[in-house]
Amino acid sequence: MGKYTHVVEEQLCIDYDCTIEELRSPENIIRGRKHTRLSRPVGKESALKICVYREKLLIMADERLVGWCKQELKDMRGTWLSEPENLLRIHQKLQEFGQRLADTHHHYIPCDNRVEQAERYPLKWFEQDEMEVFRGDSRFWEALLFDEEIPDMLAVCAMDGDTILGMASATRNCPKLWEIGVNVTPEGRGKGIGTYVTTALKEELLKRGIVPTYATVESHIKSQRVAFQSGFIPVFYELFSE
Repeated sequence: MGKYTHVVEEQLCIDYDCTIEELRSPENIIRGRKHTRLSRPVGKESALKICVYREKLLIMADERLVGWCKQELKDMRGTWLSEPENLLRIHQKLQEFGQRLADTHHHYIPCDNRVEQAERYPLKWFEQDEMEVFRGDSRFWEALLFDEEIPDMLAVCAMDGDTILGMASATRNCPKLWEIGVNVTPEGRGKGIGTYVTTALKEELLKRGIVPTYATVESHIKSQRVAFQSGFIPVFYELFSE
């Protein structure tokens, strides 16, 4: 396991109400819904959220769903959670409670080896109190959230003169893990800008003692390529309902 894995494990223990020993054991974990001020906001209001880590399931469910989860998911290998028949079965159960599957994501953390890159375009940095200039700018809807619960903390833009080619920004999902979002403008497409700004932001966050994460859906191959090319590796999978 990589040198940043322990930070992820500590956070998953908070998010799924378990100990490190339980997290590292082979048995699936099923808990009633619980959210603390240190939990990531993902699935905060969900009747069900599930994480796949080390091929096992971490499950946090509404009390009405705990019994069903223990019966149907207790012995399932996490490896196969995203098979269509399993997702459909979960979705159908959620509909009984007026909910549905809302999102599924792969989550990545930096690999141990640094990614060196030459400066191909000038970089312009924006600290937390400098991002207001981008509010309402639809070009950066994935990079910037303007959400008080998960604030935007640091952004970097690749520039061509006064033209922004792309932006990567980090939101604070929890104290030690900040998630990177990225957008490339029409002027920057086809130039490797997504990887360029993501790599720059990842390295800067590591220098500041923050572990950056990157998340994307299974079908977004282009985004997955950016993750790999920027020096990230997949570490867990997560779904939640709404």
